[in-house]
Amino acid sequence: MAIVWLDSTKNELTKTDWYDMVLPRTSTIFTRDEDEHTARRRLWDHALSVRNTNNIHIPRTLHHIKALHEFIDKANGEPILVNDMMAWYTFDAMGDLVYGQDFEMLKTGKWRPVVKQQQRALALLAPINDTIWIVRLAFAFAPFYGKIREFFKIIDFCDQRMAERIQSGAKKDDLASYFIEEYHALDGQRSLKERKALLSGNAVSAVIAGSDTTNPALTAVSYFLAKNPKDAEKVYQELQGIDVMDSIVLANLPHLNGVINETLRLLPPAMTINTRVTPSQRLWFDDTFIPGGIRVVAPKYTIMRSSEAFEDGDSFIPERWYSRPEMVRIRAAFAPFGSGHRQCAGKHLALVQLRLVISSIVQKYILEFPPGFDAESVEKNLKDQVTCRPGPCWVVYKPRVSEMK
Repeated sequence: MAIVWLDSTKNELTKTDWYDMVLPRTSTIFTRDEDEHTARRRLWDHALSVRNTNNIHIPRTLHHIKALHEFIDKANGEPILVNDMMAWYTFDAMGDLVYGQDFEMLKTGKWRPVVKQQQRALALLAPINDTIWIVRLAFAFAPFYGKIREFFKIIDFCDQRMAERIQSGAKKDDLASYFIEEYHALDGQRSLKERKALLSGNAVSAVIAGSDTTNPALTAVSYFLAKNPKDAEKVYQELQGIDVMDSIVLANLPHLNGVINETLRLLPPAMTINTRVTPSQRLWFDDTFIPGGIRVVAPKYTIMRSSEAFEDGDSFIPERWYSRPEMVRIRAAFAPFGSGHRQCAGKHLALVQLRLVISSIVQKYILEFPPGFDAESVEKNLKDQVTCRPGPCWVVYKPRVSEMK
C-alpha cells in the first residue's frame, strides 16, 4: 500500500523541498535530514508519551472541555458554527499544551488574531504545495506582502511566547519546557543561531500540528453525528453507566471509536500532503517503474475512499471497524496519522482528545442541523489548505432530557 511504502525505512525516498518551508528553522517535522529527524523525534515522543498524556495533558483537556460545554450552553439552542467553535477550542487547548497559556477564545467568543493569520497563511500554501520554491522566493523578497506577512506573524507569535518563557524561567508541564530544555542541552554542541532556529521550529510545528489538525477532525465528527443521528444514539447508549472522562474506558468503546475512525477515513485532517522524491537511481513500486528525481504522493483522502481498500468507501459506516471487518479490505490503507517511523508523534493525544470531546458532547446533547441547512454543503465546500477545511457546518446542540433533570 502506497501510504505505508512512502514512510517505510526500506525505501530510499526522501522528503521534498516542501519541508524546507520554514528554513533556517527546523524541527522533527520540518527537516529533510533523517538523522536530524530521528534525534529531534525522541523529544516529541517523550513529551507526548502515553504517561505524560494521562498524567498531564488529560487534566488540561478536561478543563477546556468544560469551557466548550459552557460555550454551547450559552447558545441556548441557537445554531452554532462548529468550524469556529472547534477552532477556538483547539487553539485554547493548544496554547495550554504548548505554552501553559489558555487563550480563552471560547470564554470571550472572539478570535485571536494569530489564529486567523494561521488560517490565511495555510490558505496561501495550499494551491502551490508542489511549487514551494515560489513560497520560498516570496519569503525572501516580499516578507511584508499580504498573506506572506501573515505567515511571519505566526512565527513571530511563537518566538515571542518562547522568549517570554525563557526570560521568566518558569517551569511548567508543557511542550515549551521540553523545547527549552533541549535548547539548553545543546549549548556547546550547536551555535546559538542553530539552537534558536530549532527552538523556533519546534514552537511553530507544535502550533500548526497541535491545533490545525484536531480542529477539522472535531468539526467533521460533529457533522457526521448530526447527519447520522442513529450513530450518535449508538454512541450515547455505549456511554450509559460509564465515566465519560475515563480515557481508558473510552478507548474500548467500539462504536465511539468506529465513528472517529470513519471520520478520519472520510475527511482526514491531512488530505494530500506528504510528498516524497524518488532516488536518482530510480525505483520500482510493485510493478510500476518510477524514474529518479520524481515527486510522489499517496493522497490519504483518495486512498482511504478507494473501493479497492474499503467496501462502499464513500459511505459513513462505523461498524466496519468492529462488527463488519470484511468492509475493510486493506487495513494498511487506513493511515490518517501517517505510518512507520514518520507517524504523527501526537497520535495518542489526538485520539484521547477526540474521544473525550465527542463522548462528553454526545452524553449531554443531541446534535441536529438547523432547519433549511444544506448538510451536503459541508463536503461540497471542502477545501484542502495543507490541512482539511470542511465547509461551514451549523449545528444545534439540544440538551438531552436526562441532563436537564
